[in-house]
Amino acid sequence: MKSQKLDDLQKRLIAFFKQNKDQEGLTLREIANQVWANHPQTVLNKLNQLVFKGYFVKDNHGYRLIREEFWSRTDDVVQLPIYGFAQCWNKWKRVIEEYSQETIPVTAAFVWTDLTNAFFVRAKWNSMEPKIQDGDLVLIRQQQSYDESDYVLVLHNQLPKLKRIIKQDGKYMLESINRFFDNVEISPYDDTKVIGVVKKIIKSM
Repeated sequence: MKSQKLDDLQKRLIAFFKQNKDQEGLTLREIANQVWANHPQTVLNKLNQLVFKGYFVKDNHGYRLIREEFWSRTDDVVQLPIYGFAQCWNKWKRVIEEYSQETIPVTAAFVWTDLTNAFFVRAKWNSMEPKIQDGDLVLIRQQQSYDESDYVLVLHNQLPKLKRIIKQDGKYMLESINRFFDNVEISPYDDTKVIGVVKKIIKSM
């Protein structure tokens, strides 16, 4: 069978089923919450696509993983850099080149995503609570493309921020989840660049 490219959610589903062999009793909503899917129907659609691609079979007990090689060397340990606090940096290029003082060991299977061009930041303050809290380690994969449902690391007027970018009344906004924080309009005159998309959150202990 010819190899077919998988999207991030398909990869996360494969990793989840690999780590959780017994899926009986789990609802689509519960699986969606575990793999960061925005709706149970999305999970169902992706599972059916994976059946078609030969990664799963569907029987009387539900979906069963039969093929795992969704990317190479998922169990290899990779040391990813931590680039400080998301609200306390200077220009991005300078941060990348000079300010990484720590690393953390992870595997692709643990974070359910490709680790190419990935790094961590520490969240600061509470505008994205309860999803992202002060002190959490947030895995970012560098890419400029994103969906409106994605949490992104955006460089806004030289300040790195963890937000969602939404369109509201014809304007693009930096959205905070915490209802005590206002959304911020992205002005055409602002210097705004999406650095990457949030792929996993490791909660602060």
